[in-house]
Amino acid sequence: MGVFMSYLMGILCLFLCSVSFSATETLSLSGAAISNENSTSASENKSNLKLNEALTNKKFNENEDITDAKIKADSGSLSTYSLKFNLSYYGPTLGQLDGKDQPNLDGSVGTYETSLGGSLGLRYRLDSKSSLSFGTGLKVIHPLHGAERTDIQTPYLNYDSTFRLGGVQMRSSPGLSVTTLPNYTQVGQVGSITYDFNSIYNIPSSRFAVGLDANLSLFIYNRNYEPADKKSSRGAVQLYPTFKYNLSDKTSITTSTSLSWLSPRYRSNETILLNRTVSQRLGVGHAFTRDVYVYPYLTVYPSRLASDTTTFNLSTTFSLL
Repeated sequence: MGVFMSYLMGILCLFLCSVSFSATETLSLSGAAISNENSTSASENKSNLKLNEALTNKKFNENEDITDAKIKADSGSLSTYSLKFNLSYYGPTLGQLDGKDQPNLDGSVGTYETSLGGSLGLRYRLDSKSSLSFGTGLKVIHPLHGAERTDIQTPYLNYDSTFRLGGVQMRSSPGLSVTTLPNYTQVGQVGSITYDFNSIYNIPSSRFAVGLDANLSLFIYNRNYEPADKKSSRGAVQLYPTFKYNLSDKTSITTSTSLSWLSPRYRSNETILLNRTVSQRLGVGHAFTRDVYVYPYLTVYPSRLASDTTTFNLSTTFSLL
């Protein structure tokens, strides 16, 4: 009996120890599972917060260095994600309102048909002073004559930044584009590298402002020059000295002179530049809001002032979201 009791007590002790160990292990595993679950949940919450933050269309603060209505509109919405819409109209001459084309005094390769065009771009703002945008659009040729043709408007990728140097407000925009307009593709052009620059200086204690806009372009071709390509160019330099009278913070009378030089492909010497006929713009720019700017203007040629060389045009900029 004593041996049996000793044996029974031994079994009971082993059972109790086993139960104790099992309970301890279960609690330990449960605690680890809870810890892992909490860790996973925290990680998932953190990831969700980052995703939500990335998708949130937050607004950046206004760039206080920029007060010019046109540069503000061109720089786009302050939202992280936004849409940029441009609408342009190139009308007939005042001397022939039913005409199909605008004057081409130099016989250059280009788009001189009357047209109505629009482009839509997606903009991603990096900070209050810089952004990336990508877009394309459509261009209707001869819109008042039955819309004879509709072209895809050059797809583009641009980087924009705005800043101030001293009292001069500036916008800088390098970009790449794919050539889609037939006027250019038929001479072998497939793309371009561009750089746009805008600047304005408000003369102290006055409503007057002076500025300089510039456009530099390098054109990319998929074949060598052919005689049929005529005055196609390797690249172009365009300068627009600008003079403004600000009627208010939102409205200004603006005039600018177009000075342009082309590097013709038919010349073997790439350093030779041809002057294009000087033209002048005169119009009224108005910002309906910070993100909506409209500029109707007349284009004239000072060397040939006449109704048959004067055209009405319209340029607009809209930012949505």
